[in-house]
Amino acid sequence: MTVEINVYDSLDWQRSNAELIRAWFNKEQEWYQENHNDFWDNFLDNIFDLRTCNDFGLSVWSIILNESTYGVTEASPTDYPAWGFGENRENFNNGNFGTNSDSGYNFTTEERRILLQLKAYILHMSGRVHGEGILGINEALERIFGEDSIICIDNRDMSLNYILYDDSFFGLAIELYNRDLLPRPACIGINAVINPDVTPFGFGANNANFNNGNFNAGILIGD
Repeated sequence: MTVEINVYDSLDWQRSNAELIRAWFNKEQEWYQENHNDFWDNFLDNIFDLRTCNDFGLSVWSIILNESTYGVTEASPTDYPAWGFGENRENFNNGNFGTNSDSGYNFTTEERRILLQLKAYILHMSGRVHGEGILGINEALERIFGEDSIICIDNRDMSLNYILYDDSFFGLAIELYNRDLLPRPACIGINAVINPDVTPFGFGANNANFNNGNFNAGILIGD
């Protein structure tokens, strides 16, 4: 897409050699080049295409898809059993044990692209359960996340498991699970998001006991 505004076209011959007028036109042309011509020349990459759009384009798509591109950690309930030192529970109320107010957190530009691409895909997916449905989801995952990053498998019990191989997406995967943005066919639930490369911890050759607990379930989120 090429769009250009040339302000010199409006400069008449009587003033074309006036230095002050030409200096003003030069500044005006520079402004249009930066704020208009370049904007439209890069419209497809920076705004229209969800795979490449910049932060401004992502904010536009966030409105179109009705999906926020920032996260919120909600305040702990008033009866939440947070603990710490002293009357005001110093230190611990500011950590993971409890929080007195809502707080926001941001995603990287690439994470926001993934989040919004998944939302757009979900809105347009067929919803079929078997065959092409699962294959189509995995094709979309490869296209959005990259090759060998994440796959979904059919548990044959009306649920899917997501297997995440790229640890750089662990935090994002949990966010996507909580937002129900991991694609799934109609009437099918997501059982868990699994890290298959977790290192076992326990006793003996079979890592007794701990492999059955929270130390090495390999499950990032879910059942």
